[in-house]
Amino acid sequence: MQKYQFYRDKYQTELLIDCFEKSKTLMLKGPTKPFLITFYEIIFVTAGQGKFALNDEQIEVKAGTILLLPPNKWRQWVEMDKNFDGIYLIFEEEFISTFFNDALFLYRFHYFYNTSSPSYVSAETGDLARFMASLNEIRLEIKSLKADSNHLLRALLYLLLIHINRLYERNFDIKGDFYEDTLILKFRRLLEQNLKSKQRVSEYAQMLEVSQSHLNKLLKSYFGKSCSEIIKERLLIEVKKELLFTKKNLSEIAFELGFSEPSNFNRFFREMTGLTPKSYRLQNLK
Repeated sequence: MQKYQFYRDKYQTELLIDCFEKSKTLMLKGPTKPFLITFYEIIFVTAGQGKFALNDEQIEVKAGTILLLPPNKWRQWVEMDKNFDGIYLIFEEEFISTFFNDALFLYRFHYFYNTSSPSYVSAETGDLARFMASLNEIRLEIKSLKADSNHLLRALLYLLLIHINRLYERNFDIKGDFYEDTLILKFRRLLEQNLKSKQRVSEYAQMLEVSQSHLNKLLKSYFGKSCSEIIKERLLIEVKKELLFTKKNLSEIAFELGFSEPSNFNRFFREMTGLTPKSYRLQNLK
């Protein structure tokens, strides 16, 4: 699978944010094969329509759709009509999280790592116009970089992320203090960082220094799922990615994803999907 890294020296100095039109990216000229991106990406669709896949999530996009995409998830433009256009905002985590001295900063928003809600939001004309104005200011600043541009660009990005978060909350009727719950945020971050090596509830409870029952109760209250269910669902996504987009044999995949025996790997996959890994790979590669 093709993997794209952030082009840090594009502007002859290290800059960890960029903003451009669809026509300016080499990654996207039409429907694509699955690929990975190692940085954050927000796509504001301004015209046309298409179909986008993020891991197992299928998203119908049209003008006004905003795709909210964290790094290191496989993605694919399945369909894209000839009128499709959009503005791409990309940035590295360190561009903003180190500035705020908050390792959980990007996990505080509802959209990047919320396994219970979609990876997109739809904007009406008024909201979209406000976002376009912010994006235009970001693009103009990047075109004429100054000594203090990094500070202004961080401020503009911070403001934009908050406004998107508010729109996301309204559209999906999200309530509660999820944005501020540090334990939930730490769990989400630890899961992304340790999924391949740690798949027991006890391991995450230990890293978070809470009891398993407390962690389960908290996750149930926010997601309606136990810690074990959340781990298994996230692990299944990784398994499917390896089955569909690599040529590794089943034993290699099982070992790399932390299964002690291939039989345990087969049992897990069958319990989650009703298929063996081999059957799933054959069915989806036809």
